[in-house]
Amino acid sequence: MRLEAQWRIDSPPNSKGYALALLPKNATLPTLDDPAEPNLPGVFALGFDLFNPPPPPGASQREIYFGPLGNIENHPQREVSLHHNGRELANRLAPRPLSEPLSLVLEEVVGGIELTLTVGPDALYERYFIPDVEIIGLQPTLLGADNAVLVSRRVGAPLRRSKPVRVAAFTKALNDAQHHKVKSTVAFPDSVAGIGRVVCTLILENTPKGIDPWDRLAQLFLTDESGERYELLRWITPYRKAWQWRVDLTDFLPLLRGKQTLELACETYSEGWLVSIDFDFYPGAIAREPYKVVKLWNGVAKIGLADDPIERFLVPQTVPLDRETTGAAFYSIVTGHGGSPNALNAGEFHPLWRKLHCDGRTFTNRLWKEDVYLNPCRPQGGTWKFSRAGWAPGDVVAPWIVDLTSAVAPGKSLRLAYELQPYSNPTPEKGFPANHTFASYLILYRKP
Repeated sequence: MRLEAQWRIDSPPNSKGYALALLPKNATLPTLDDPAEPNLPGVFALGFDLFNPPPPPGASQREIYFGPLGNIENHPQREVSLHHNGRELANRLAPRPLSEPLSLVLEEVVGGIELTLTVGPDALYERYFIPDVEIIGLQPTLLGADNAVLVSRRVGAPLRRSKPVRVAAFTKALNDAQHHKVKSTVAFPDSVAGIGRVVCTLILENTPKGIDPWDRLAQLFLTDESGERYELLRWITPYRKAWQWRVDLTDFLPLLRGKQTLELACETYSEGWLVSIDFDFYPGAIAREPYKVVKLWNGVAKIGLADDPIERFLVPQTVPLDRETTGAAFYSIVTGHGGSPNALNAGEFHPLWRKLHCDGRTFTNRLWKEDVYLNPCRPQGGTWKFSRAGWAPGDVVAPWIVDLTSAVAPGKSLRLAYELQPYSNPTPEKGFPANHTFASYLILYRKP
């Protein structure tokens, strides 16, 4: 089933915003303290934020940098956030004013829904997956938008759903100054035939001694029966804050079967966190089956050093394709780390473009996250709101995914090269030179 809605709102300049919620027909409309923050128990909603509160009169620079107000770089105030069951899940800056026509499509898929929201002709969210959201028996309802007209319709039959099988990997594992690495032997399903999606839930909680005050690099690794090690997930911990995330890891399906060794790795020297990680396996049809994960460039690469050029790390790769291969995708998790005295405050606070070359095709991306201030995990007790090289404190690192299916010739091979924008670091920090930390793979698909 697909639910479609269109509307347009000319909000007055003093409007703080409004919400769109999925509610039963004839339901009593909920009251919201802030219509742009529709955190309603048991409800899926979108928030449309049009108001950027100014800093308090006489606020110090420290209050501005560390306080709860996020948009200190004066981006346009036209944010659209996603909320489910009382929590904000995502928040993005719209490409154009929210007074333009808006169109929403919610489509049932295995494990939840895919959301597409367009503002005028531009997509803000495109097939954005949200787990465990239902649309049957609910209708889109505007809240805090007087005299607005919304038109909606349903297309198709409801999708038949089955409950997921949950596999617990870590349950309140202590990750603190004395426990930088925690291992667990996990019994995944022996067969993943008939599985349409895998969703990982990550929860960080307070320890008995408190919670860590710093943003730390944290990773989840899987070591298979042959001894190969794969990074499944990377997150940067929040400044003194507990949080939780749900992440689609279906591309790693071929690794998530049978008995496997998982390792939680995060180097901290303070109170740390209690970490819980679960995997939900949702039965259902899958459009294309990921059947092989091929490692490409993995590890920590120094950048900008004349005597240790990154090209030594980024050696081009040739990957043979099986005759059953019908699709491929480049899947990479890269984050920049290091600050002053590294030149240009790299690699944490300096943007660099990167290019993926594949058999005559070139794909370009900028390793820079400008919407850090929109992170749902806010506010935090640190510099949580400043743009960074591919990451935000208190967030799971989003992969750069490039669909390479058009280059696939079954039984042949793919030639891959990764190029980084030239950068010179004549003043590397001793012991911590600017670096990019890589996890990258080629995911191969076949017909189910």
